[in-house]
Amino acid sequence: MAEQQKLEGYLRSQGAKLSAEQVRDRIQEASDEFLGVVQGAPEALVRKAPAAGEWSLAEVLDHVVFTLERITGVIGGLVAGRKPPAPLEIGATSGIATLPWPELLARLSRSQAALSALLTANHHEPHVDLRVPEGDFGELNWKEYALILRLHYKDHAGQARKTLEAFGPAGSKK
Repeated sequence: MAEQQKLEGYLRSQGAKLSAEQVRDRIQEASDEFLGVVQGAPEALVRKAPAAGEWSLAEVLDHVVFTLERITGVIGGLVAGRKPPAPLEIGATSGIATLPWPELLARLSRSQAALSALLTANHHEPHVDLRVPEGDFGELNWKEYALILRLHYKDHAGQARKTLEAFGPAGSKK
């Protein structure tokens, strides 16, 4: 509970302090970090889980893309002044983990570019007073929702590193 309150405070303070462009840049930096970890992964390992019950890199990437696309949709509605019809629920994965690895990486890049374009187009920051409930962090505006993605990328970059490390030398980049 204390960690959740700390993260909620971070989202609120950073959302109030940072411009839309700064939010975009912070998310892009975290996206680049995540992509830097996964894009060099040996393709022979991307569908292997490091242990029973753990996600493969393809499943991690699937989850990251799915979350990015869902949150981008919520942000798009909020900047247009529309609340989503129901609270956003993020599932584990969307089922795209079976796509060829280069396609998964390309989809992440396209989805991240779409979010960046959305944040750039809304540099004048419309409707930041419009808040919607988020299951873990209370009522958020679109900038705070966007910052969830920064945390999400960083968390899964760490997960991807650990996954690759679990494979030992086979998981190291060439």
